[in-house]
Amino acid sequence: MKRLYAAAMLMFSLVLGFVGTAMAVHGKESGNRSFSAEHVHKNTPELTKKYAEMMGIDTEGKDTETLHKEIKEKYLKKQAEEFGINTEGKTTEQLEKEIQMVWMKNIAKQYGIQTEGKDLKTLKKEVKRARVTEQAKELGISTEGKSLKMLKREVWEAQILKHAKELGISTEGKDLRELAKEVRHTMIYRAAEKLGVETDGKSDEEIFHEIMINHGERAREMKLFPFREEKILFMEDHPGM
Repeated sequence: MKRLYAAAMLMFSLVLGFVGTAMAVHGKESGNRSFSAEHVHKNTPELTKKYAEMMGIDTEGKDTETLHKEIKEKYLKKQAEEFGINTEGKTTEQLEKEIQMVWMKNIAKQYGIQTEGKDLKTLKKEVKRARVTEQAKELGISTEGKSLKMLKREVWEAQILKHAKELGISTEGKDLRELAKEVRHTMIYRAAEKLGVETDGKSDEEIFHEIMINHGERAREMKLFPFREEKILFMEDHPGM
């Protein structure tokens, strides 16, 4: 169970610039732990089943949608218990919001953001601005007079170009979205080769999920992806989606 939990967390801890697709995530020390099995495994039911089995969920006669629901419920209850949140009589949606609020307050405090009297939406917005501003400074990008949307785009582009350079991928004449896909593809196959993961007949998504499920800790230790101590924050509005 410990290995599953670590793998599940690692799956969502890549920096924003790596992916350029639905795996684009970023945050600070921690973030929105909203479980995302529904979208990351939509086209990989075998991985959903594997997750369920590793979590001790009976998979016999259940379709993927049912397993998604049970995985999410069990995951959220585990998180709620760890945070001391009472789960009795609460829906999955209620637990998810409470967990998000705990994490968002923790992140906000790390940035020196006042949390008292603020709802989840407000805190997310303020943390998002703080995080993107921090990333921009790390990349040498000026933040003056720029909207959050513009700044996020510049950060994303800079990260894609940075990773492409590190991987020896030519950027000449390439669209940034296509370059992001190439960076992502290269990182996944490089990791698979080093970890001995079979790639024949598998999509990039399937290979990545297999790496995170079975070799997540090693992938982090070997720095095969640009891991950071962070979780999902801004996936829903990443410019590369």
